[in-house]
Amino acid sequence: MPFLFSKCADAISHASDTRTFGVYYSEEQNPDLNIHVHDCCEVLLCLSGGKSFLIDGKAYDVNDGDLFILNQFEPHKITADPNLIFARFVLQIHPEYFIANSTEETDLSRCFYTRGDGISNKIALNDSEIAEIEQLFILFRSDSGFGDDILKNAAVNTILVLVNQYFMKRAETKKAVYIDDEMIMNTIFYINAHFSEELTLERLAKKSYVSVNQLCKLFKKRFGTTVAKYIMSKRISEAKKLLSQGKSVSDTALACGFSDYANFIRVFKKFVGVSPGKYNFSHKKFNSEKNRIAKS
Repeated sequence: MPFLFSKCADAISHASDTRTFGVYYSEEQNPDLNIHVHDCCEVLLCLSGGKSFLIDGKAYDVNDGDLFILNQFEPHKITADPNLIFARFVLQIHPEYFIANSTEETDLSRCFYTRGDGISNKIALNDSEIAEIEQLFILFRSDSGFGDDILKNAAVNTILVLVNQYFMKRAETKKAVYIDDEMIMNTIFYINAHFSEELTLERLAKKSYVSVNQLCKLFKKRFGTTVAKYIMSKRISEAKKLLSQGKSVSDTALACGFSDYANFIRVFKKFVGVSPGKYNFSHKKFNSEKNRIAKS
């Protein structure tokens, strides 16, 4: 069974279909231009050529050897330096994998869901840590024959243990460091705080003391996406959280800034791949199974 894919979407599909994981490696210099959310948690190891990473309202500079962790509710968009080879490994993990592989002493999902304004998605690794985790990713480039699936599972579990250890030493104790662009960060923070309201470009530009043209140009240059797409991704991300908590589709639509119910269903399905009703139902089953396992 293949675990390494040349397209990130294929790694996500495999992880979602099997409720396990998928690994993606690429040196493509033009990553997906769309900001997006998906149903997997993600570990991204940047080996070279990264520029900026926008993750749920936090915007990070990307350096060689940086490790990023994010969960299925965090919209994200990475950009690369067009003059360099953008080499990275990406591990996609379905949340059910954590349930099956964690123990009472070790919660492999810890680093993905420990969040807060001062807790970073970014972990800067030293040379020995880069080499250690890169070697584990390289294992996915070959087939070991008999027992290959078991060896790959062991490699993923080791990666997750190491990532959690790095996280507890650094990201959980140090304040998040963002990009050095006050205007853009102020815009993002404002959107995050007011996503349920009507947000126009004029309103955002006024809050940032720039023209609409300047705002759109600088945002697109920095992240390769538009302000409107970021707003929509933030709303859908928050909608996923509410639906996964059991909120009704209609209440979720209103809470996330959608006055048009039909438009909410259309946009949600475009971003997530299923209707909000189906998403709500699948998470009720997932939460029920999670609670059953926790009690057993």
